[in-house]
Amino acid sequence: MRIISLLLLILVWHSCKSDKKVEESINNAVPKRAELSYDSKIFLGNRLFSEKTCVTCHAIETYYKAPSVIEIMKVYKENNADIVSFLKGNSKPILNVSANEVAIMQNNIDGFLKKITDEELNAIATYMMHVDELVKNK
Repeated sequence: MRIISLLLLILVWHSCKSDKKVEESINNAVPKRAELSYDSKIFLGNRLFSEKTCVTCHAIETYYKAPSVIEIMKVYKENNADIVSFLKGNSKPILNVSANEVAIMQNNIDGFLKKITDEELNAIATYMMHVDELVKNK
């Protein structure tokens, strides 16, 4: 009986130690990642601009099926407007475009852009804001 009691005591003591290890591992979780660098945002934004099919309608320098990225960002910069707010569907377009173009863009916002993170939206916005500089530096 003493042996069984001793074994139970050791088992309980050992299980308490393992709970502390679990708590320690939870408290030592992976730290939050630092903010992306400017170059990383440009790279990610460029990739997402292509992957999320923005490039299907928006060319960089010329009007294709919709206004070019440079034209869009020129208007947004002049009006100190927030492209991220538009991409989230929280504001109306400020460019003078047809109702058909607005409807197509709204479908894309509802379909492709609702599923991406704020970090990804900010990367797309950073890319769009600076694409004119990237074109000049080619």
